[in-house]
Order: sequence, then C-alpha cells, then structure tokens
Amino acid sequence: MRNFVPEENLPTPQEAVELFLKTVPPKRRVISVGILDSVGKVTASPVLANTDYPPFSRSTVDGFAVKSSSTPGKFRIVDKISIGEWKDITLGPGEAVEVDTGSPIPWGADAVVKIEDTHVEFPFVEINSRMRFGANVAWAGSDIPKGSEIMGELQEVTAEDVGALASVGVEKVEVYDLPKVYVIATGDELVQPGANLAPGKIYESNVHFLVSRLAQLGCRVVGTEVLPDNKERIRDSLKMAVETADLIITTGGTSAGEKDYIHQLIREMGKIVVQGINTKPGKPTILGEIRGKPVFGLSGNIVATIMTFNQLVEKYVEEFSGRSMATRRAYHGKITAISILPIQADRFRVTNIPVYLVKGQGRYYAIPVPFDSYMVGTFAGSDGYVTLPPGTQVKEGEEIEVTVKSLDNRPVIIGEEDVRIREVKARKILLGTVPACAALKYGVGDALILSDFLCREDVPDAVEVRRWIISQGEGDPVSYHDWIGMSRLVNEPAVKLKSPSTASLFLGKGKVIAPQGYIDGERVTQEGLKVIVRNRDLQFLEGIFSEST
Repeated sequence: MRNFVPEENLPTPQEAVELFLKTVPPKRRVISVGILDSVGKVTASPVLANTDYPPFSRSTVDGFAVKSSSTPGKFRIVDKISIGEWKDITLGPGEAVEVDTGSPIPWGADAVVKIEDTHVEFPFVEINSRMRFGANVAWAGSDIPKGSEIMGELQEVTAEDVGALASVGVEKVEVYDLPKVYVIATGDELVQPGANLAPGKIYESNVHFLVSRLAQLGCRVVGTEVLPDNKERIRDSLKMAVETADLIITTGGTSAGEKDYIHQLIREMGKIVVQGINTKPGKPTILGEIRGKPVFGLSGNIVATIMTFNQLVEKYVEEFSGRSMATRRAYHGKITAISILPIQADRFRVTNIPVYLVKGQGRYYAIPVPFDSYMVGTFAGSDGYVTLPPGTQVKEGEEIEVTVKSLDNRPVIIGEEDVRIREVKARKILLGTVPACAALKYGVGDALILSDFLCREDVPDAVEVRRWIISQGEGDPVSYHDWIGMSRLVNEPAVKLKSPSTASLFLGKGKVIAPQGYIDGERVTQEGLKVIVRNRDLQFLEGIFSEST
C-alpha cells in the first residue's frame, strides 16, 4: 500500500512540534543524581549549602596569625598550623602562630600579617605596622553561609556549579531526567560502515548521527537496530522500544514506497498525530504515539534526518528534560556588554573579575561583583568574567568583552538585601545601592531597591519605606562593602561584609550592624528604602514593602 503525503496544508516544523507536545506531552520525572552526573541537567528544586564556605576562618596569605589589637609589636611564635591541619590553639597576649595560605587561624587571632611584612628572629616575629581586624582572613561562611541557596529551581547545572556544590558538601541534587531513547533504522539497502558495499547498497548513517546527537544532548540510548524492510521484524522492534524507552526514533519507511512500513505500524499500534510537514528536506516526517510513547518517524534521507531532528526531536527533548523551562542556561562564548560601574585590575597581575549580565534595550549591561580569589560560590553564581591587563581600569559606560558561562532570563531585582524578598522567586543581584543607582541610570533591572544613605534623589513612582538598623556586640566595628547603604554608618570598619546574610557569622567577633530581621540587638537608626518596580510580574513587591511599613 502506497502512502502519499499531500502537498497542501502541511504544518511547519514549529506548528507540528507544538501540536505534538499538546497531544503527547512529555512525562517528566525527577531523579536524584550525584553532582558529577548533574552537569547539563536542570534542577528540579533549590539546592542549599550544607555548611559554611569557607568551613572555617582561614588565612589568605603565608604569614603569622595575631590579635590585631596587639599590633604593632614583637610576638613570640608559639606554633605553626599548616594547610589541611587543625590545632586547638588559643593565642595568648603577645603570641603569634605561623600559617600557610589556606590554613585555619587559631582561636583568638583575627588578622594575618604577610610574612614579607615581618622581621623574624626565631622564636620572635616583629610586626611594625598596625594590623586591622580581619586583615588577610577569609572568614567562615563569608562566601557561602550555611543554609543559603546555591542554585535555584530550573537552572542548568554547569561545571562551575559543581565546584561550588562540592565546596559545601552537597553530594546529590534533584534534577529532571533526560529521556531514554530507542533508535531504529529501516531499509533493505543499508549496510554497516566497514562492511563490503555491494551494488545497490548504501552505508547506514542515520543511526550513527542520531546516537551521536543524542549523546550531545545527554540522552541515554537504550537500543539501536538496523532492520530490513520486514514489517513483522519492525513491529517486534517497536514493541521492544515502547517497553524500554521514553522516546522512539525511526528512520525510513515513512514515505510512499510499498515497503515503507513505519506509517502503517504506527497507525496499527497507536496513532499518527502529524503526517508530513512543510519542510524540505523532510516532508514525509511522521509524529505519532504508541501506548503513550512518542514516536518520531524521520525520513531515511540523512540530511532530512539531521534537519528534522534539530527542528522536532530536540524541541521535545528540551521539554522532557526541563530545559525549555530553564531560567538559567549554560553558555560558552564571549559577549560585548556595557559596564555600568568602573572595574579596576590589580596593579601587577592580569585580573579576572566576575560580572553579572543584565539585558536591557536590546543589549547586555555588566555589573562587576566584589570578589576574592577563594569565593567559588560568588564566581559560580556570576554569569561570566572580564579579563583586564595589569593596572588597567574600565570606566563606567565603556564596552567590555565578557567571557560568559551562563545566561539567566529571570526577572532581576538589583539593590539592597531585605528579609521581605527572601522568598521572592526572582534573580537577586543584591550588591547594594550603588549598582542599583547605576541600573536606574542605564534603564536596566526589573526592580530596584535603593537606600537613602546613598541615594537621596527623588525617584518618581518609587515606594518609600523605612527599616530599623540593629547593633549587637562590642569591639572593632563590622560594616559593609561601600556599595551598601549601611556602609555609611561606620567609619573605618574592621571588616566589610558583602551582605546582611553574613552578619550573624561575626557576632561575638566585633560590633555588628544589620537590618532588623538579620540579628537581634539595639536599634541604632532607621534607613529609608526606595522600591522601584518596572516589571508588572514583580508588581507585588510594592505590596510586600507597603504592608510592612
């Protein structure tokens, strides 16, 4: 029986796959996998840090750990702590402990002086300058606090993410599985590459392409067969495929030949949803289902197989695996962006600075991220980085080339951190008011939160609210990075935190300030916040802030 596909009224590839997805929707499943097997898959739930990172306060230089308030002076060297070693040492007055880069700092120490800035006459070390609290120390949890969200739901896992997840002890993550696929090629003319090519025969290439392409997408091929044009053998293979796979791909047997059995068998065993698509090559493509399993009947022409796979099968795989829903996707390449803030390189070394990328007005804008070399979580959460020669500076408004590792399409909130947005599902670039002001200037960001400690300008359509700033503890003051509004409350702070979320880690180490909701203590002053919402999807933010004033 010949099967003629009409020329008129055929759906386009896009129309065909949209109809097929509605008729035979993917049956997604969530699986728990080891982090090494998670790359390229899409998270099905948020991933939280099991521990602080760094897990202990450690030195960022080779030198001597001391109590900053005792400097300058002459100190007795009482011990050494090497990297990977733990010693239960508490510093006494006038004592120092030698440490390596990465070593834990002993109890009582709150600063490390570089070895090149000392004079050693064992067993004494002389320090001639006043050391500041926190100098050359990577504090526990300063990059990733325990319980914080490392990855959100619906994010494609990258290799950088795996590094961050491993750093906080995460072993497994929940992701959407990729489909198991069964591939069948039909045709009396097919022989395997390497075999003798008799007259009238051709080498089979479709299965080779499909298996390779499916591997690129991360799919697991659970069966491959190259069959002659024998209807019953093809029927048996289809039965096996339906029992073992989530998705079946056939090539050949979809056109008008008398031995083109695929369309007959799909109709007999299940149903045809789409027969023929408006494309060249690949017109006789069939989309059908057998016992609820999707079947893609592709043309035996290798170029048609390639084209229709990319237009149809890949789209279905993206839906099955959650990639079509992913809010952040891996991206490897370079993008030109406008830096909305200045970026400064190290004086003597080529410097890589992580950046966030925000799209607006048809192009990308880059926001540099405060960063230290140990901050794997900060780096993994960024979109990419800019590489600058020694001693150079990028000015605000200049174009830069960004090496990109991922792109995020979620609505973005830029500005001050606040407990009221902790559960809001959006991208949060909470680096403070300075980036938010720059975003306001350049017209980017879906919502902005600005502190009146740094921005007193009248902003039309802004919701204005106030929040209490709380203080707890005594000793050296702990404040915030200069971009954050609260940084204006403390002159010459001992430590500059990157966010209020890390404030509780410093309780007992100094005088800590934070917004109400992050720590308990005495009220210091009120901070005014301006909330600007540009995206209707985030309009509820105005209500969140207004209700709590």
